[in-house]
Amino acid sequence: MEDLAAVGVPCYTLGDLANGPRTIPQGIPVFIDWLGNLDARIPGPETEHRSAIRSGLIRNLIDPAARGNQEAIDLLIAQVRRNPPIPERMQTWACDGLRLIGRPEHFSQIVELLDALPDGTAMYPLIEYLGKVKTSDSRDVAVRYLDSIARGSAIKALVQMKAAGVRDLVEPFVRDRVPSVRKAAARALEKLPE
Repeated sequence: MEDLAAVGVPCYTLGDLANGPRTIPQGIPVFIDWLGNLDARIPGPETEHRSAIRSGLIRNLIDPAARGNQEAIDLLIAQVRRNPPIPERMQTWACDGLRLIGRPEHFSQIVELLDALPDGTAMYPLIEYLGKVKTSDSRDVAVRYLDSIARGSAIKALVQMKAAGVRDLVEPFVRDRVPSVRKAAARALEKLPE
């Protein structure tokens, strides 16, 4: 809190910041420094206290001010790959941060992480990230996830990247058993190129 106050970000808890304003540019270096050194600054096993701080730091990096910041991206990836693993909700927040702050040039790093993740909610934001990368490689990765629990996210990514040649792959999903997938597929067919 002292480090944040020194850069003009007074707060009582990191949670207050994560639930407050959506961008805190001057706090990004502090969040990066603390997340990168958290285990050294609070040594020992993962306590509830350290886990709460880890959670707050991860959530505060879901900030447009961190877009393209390689150090933030590397730290979020490291958190998802952490052993012992952090809880799935924290992994999902870290991946949501990667979705927001990752740029097309981070494609290989993010796909490598996506390939290493088990099926679960953490993969959804990474699949949606693919929509930022308007390449055939990105399209192929998104298409691969049409046959997964994250098919709705894959459809959204295909629409965002304006993927060509996928309408016939998306069309069957207008009859999916999941309403949100049906809705995403119907919208996709309105927007995808012929």
